Amino acid sequence: MNNSKGIFYYIVWMIGAFLLVYYSSSFFAMMEHQRTILYKTDNMLLANMLYSFVFGLYLSLLNGWPSRRKMNKPLFFCVFLPCFLVWIYPIASTYIKIIAIAEYFHLVQKREFFFFGLMSGLTLIRSFFAAR
Repeated sequence: MNNSKGIFYYIVWMIGAFLLVYYSSSFFAMMEHQRTILYKTDNMLLANMLYSFVFGLYLSLLNGWPSRRKMNKPLFFCVFLPCFLVWIYPIASTYIKIIAIAEYFHLVQKREFFFFGLMSGLTLIRSFFAAR
């Protein structure tokens, strides 16, 4: 924890994290309702993926507001791109004609989708920006 930022920033960040977690249940309820109306089974998968990515973006703010810096290419190409491709594969395989690997869904369950989305959001911000 950096003392120069002050404790107020971390308190505000923690309140924002609590609000993000609290309102996620209403977001998932809304997506479940849309799934029953539209008969689309991929709405919940899309909701889980979107929530994990946004939570990763918010987690990157823990070290402070990003400021413009030189791009961190190893972090972008070696961490973000593989995580992003593994994370986006289930939705991409439903909308784009690519090879659908059945074993992929047995290996990567719901919590791994969350982890890869979290890592994608976190490393995206960290690779383009640095904390103040």
